[in-house]
Amino acid sequence: MKQLNKNIILANLPKNRVNLTIFDEIASTNEVSKNTLIKDEFNLVLAEKQTAGKGRHGKKWHSPKSGNIYMSLSTKKELNYAPLSLLVGIICANVLSEYTDKGAVGLKWPNDIVVKNKKIGGILIEKEVSNNETNTIVGIGINFLIDSKEKWWGDLSDFNVNNKRDQIITMITSNIINLFDKKNEDWINEWLSYCIHIDKKVKIIKTNNTSEDAIFKSIDQDGCALLETETGIKIFNSGEISIKGVY
Repeated sequence: MKQLNKNIILANLPKNRVNLTIFDEIASTNEVSKNTLIKDEFNLVLAEKQTAGKGRHGKKWHSPKSGNIYMSLSTKKELNYAPLSLLVGIICANVLSEYTDKGAVGLKWPNDIVVKNKKIGGILIEKEVSNNETNTIVGIGINFLIDSKEKWWGDLSDFNVNNKRDQIITMITSNIINLFDKKNEDWINEWLSYCIHIDKKVKIIKTNNTSEDAIFKSIDQDGCALLETETGIKIFNSGEISIKGVY
């Protein structure tokens, strides 16, 4: 496994805007980001291994030292025109599509990155408020190689990208910075172009653990799911989508 290279990653990022720290092993890149003073506009934390990696709703994100991406980018800059998690999903899909087969990468609402009907990555947005300032943390995990005991997840092992982590991290980071600099006017259509379940029957699992069958139709300006149910279109702003045949 080729170690992450700080010089390569920083070489193509905007100078004096990003502070980068790489750890061999930490509990969680998001947790370190919460407790790190932002010296520049953006603080980038990378790790080769996480001992307490996490996903949405406190779920554990298996984070072995096997050449995956575990990264968090934090900033005090604000972005209010669209849901950041969906915008970052588009960026990850765009970048990974340059290194994989055409049409291989998809998105599953709200923030899963999917290849061959298996989740290979996820996004966790967290906010910390201190002294009337908000620190926004964008956590991203992408599996390049997952061990066999976690076989229900997917990875990028079929695409020969093992030595491309530095470049992929740089591209993702650069594009996230661009989100804060310039509004993406067409983000809904971009997200829908990657969505793997448009007009498909899904089961929406709500935060209270109840569920409902529906047809996934679209998303709105807030990133909410628009689902066609027996009683008409319903809007869901949280929950998980379950699709038959997809992990």
